[in-house]
Amino acid sequence: MHIPLPDRLDRMAQWLRRANDRPLVGFSMGSYYPLRRYPRGAARLPDGPVRPEDIVVADYLDDTDRLFELHERAGGDLVFSAAPFLGLPWVEASLGCGVVADHTTGSTRSTPPSNTFVPRFSEDNPWVRKMLEFIPALVQRSAGRYPVGVTLMRGISDLLSALYGGGDFVLRMVDQPEEVRAVVEKLTDYWIAFGRCLLDALPLFHGGTGSFFYSLWCPGRMIWLQEDALALLSPALYREFIYPADCRIARAFQNTVIHLHPARFIPSQLLAASDLAAIELHIDHDGPRAEALAEHYRTILAAKPLLIWGDLTEADLEFVLTRLPPRGLAVNVVVE
Repeated sequence: MHIPLPDRLDRMAQWLRRANDRPLVGFSMGSYYPLRRYPRGAARLPDGPVRPEDIVVADYLDDTDRLFELHERAGGDLVFSAAPFLGLPWVEASLGCGVVADHTTGSTRSTPPSNTFVPRFSEDNPWVRKMLEFIPALVQRSAGRYPVGVTLMRGISDLLSALYGGGDFVLRMVDQPEEVRAVVEKLTDYWIAFGRCLLDALPLFHGGTGSFFYSLWCPGRMIWLQEDALALLSPALYREFIYPADCRIARAFQNTVIHLHPARFIPSQLLAASDLAAIELHIDHDGPRAEALAEHYRTILAAKPLLIWGDLTEADLEFVLTRLPPRGLAVNVVVE
């Protein structure tokens, strides 16, 4: 069923306040993998190292319209958002990491730089300039139909993994904790400056901000944080090195939403007690099912809005829609 945009915006604002009287439901259509999600744009990318000049913004505009139309046909409560191409590790690239496109898998990855030096943030960085180049082009193409929102910004644990390579950052936390603390402070400063630069360039859409991929919108300004590499950390290492940085980021913005995967350690209690505006917790295809994550869902929903995104089975969907508190709950189902 197609729900008018003003009604969806109102429902999303209610969700952020945990004032919705039923769970919000939306759908993610199309491939999860970004090079397949944006085939026309990605066609120009080489299979291997990518440079900023390999990215031609105009190539991504038709793909964006197609994804918007898919989203609208699917219906639901959520709001599609365009964004600078989510298939690139923008923050890592601007820090000096290499970028490699893999057309076989449909994704990109970063490669470690020659050193872990964290530069001062600059809008003159070629990768930052390229990211910002997307915004006016997407705004013009949208013509008021959909917001142009924030893009992929991996969090501090992810940036440490990119700088040190794989899981080596965990060993550095144990062997050289003072070095890692200093790098975390610089990365957090850099992340906040990058996020503010992005938000300053984005026009508000009906008084609010959209987000890449997950179809969220909220009144005012919103930024999106993720901590995928948290899966490699113990509770003690996360609490000591990463949680203070996540809290700094949450305090630095009007609304900060964090993305997590259901790893063995999920810091739901810590994040529920933070200044985050909302929490998104994936259901992965080969990960734990919704009922197994119920304790984390309820912990989050007692304090924050929760978005559950991913490969929900019928059993997962029935559980989250009938067994969880509805206020503050939204569900985004990946469908064929």
